[in-house]
Amino acid sequence: MPSVHSITYDLLRSWGLTTVFGNPGSNELPFLDSFPADFRYVLGLHEGAVLAMADGYAQATGRPALVNLHSAAGLGNAMGNLANARASRTPLVVTAGQQARAMIGLGSVLAEPGMTRLPEPQVKASFEPARAQDVPRTLSEAFHLSTLPPAGPVFVSLPLDDWAQQVEPDEVAQLGNRRVRYAGAAPADVVGELSTRLQAAASPVLVVGPEADDERTTPLLVELAERLQAGVWTAPTPPRCPFPTRHPLWRGVLPPSIAGVSEHLAGADLVLVLGAPVFRYHAYRPGPWLRNVVATSAPAMADSIAGRSV
Repeated sequence: MPSVHSITYDLLRSWGLTTVFGNPGSNELPFLDSFPADFRYVLGLHEGAVLAMADGYAQATGRPALVNLHSAAGLGNAMGNLANARASRTPLVVTAGQQARAMIGLGSVLAEPGMTRLPEPQVKASFEPARAQDVPRTLSEAFHLSTLPPAGPVFVSLPLDDWAQQVEPDEVAQLGNRRVRYAGAAPADVVGELSTRLQAAASPVLVVGPEADDERTTPLLVELAERLQAGVWTAPTPPRCPFPTRHPLWRGVLPPSIAGVSEHLAGADLVLVLGAPVFRYHAYRPGPWLRNVVATSAPAMADSIAGRSV
């Protein structure tokens, strides 16, 4: 029977995850043993740098990146940039080596019984396989979950003695061929109501956020803004820039305060927020809350609206 190690590398290869970013230690050595020649390991001297490199790589390629960290301490060192990846909606599969299963509950060095709780709340989900044979399936779930909107990092804790265990081929036979696709769109009545309100608005404004930063969505946002001749603001504290900043309709980045947002959007009779929280504040400047705000997500809604005559 194949080992967890060989099956996992076959799966990673089928997903295109042949570049690994990491700073490994003893818990990760069984995974790195017999590292395949067609894989590349990008070594960082600090886990924060490792996470940052993987984040940039995933954003540039538009695909998840695989991160290999060392136990709880290494994962802890990466938490700052893990928070950035979460804010940027970056698809990452973040792993850390756990102690051998028999050692986890003994207070052993490099063992952390609460490993799955450590990266929360900066990950979409956090897993430790219940048995060695579940490692391929758990990594498969993490890979697919990281890409589903809103994309983001997913964490998997991997006990070091799992890699040598054998797994029944039938348990993993379809994992390499499995692909998850998503589809979503606003109901026709919602799109119709929004289209009507946009047509009736004298001074509409668009506010766009990180979930709208998508190569399929940005052209639709530009088209919508140009049809409406609406000013476009980027939502406060943006981790990404979802609208071309040289476009004449771009107005800048909204300040991260209640009063600041209200002041900058004064005069708008309809504010349409696409792919952003409403709103993410930082500085405490109280003021009147905005009215006539319609919040939605991208890209499905932007596609629907741009396809209508507005």
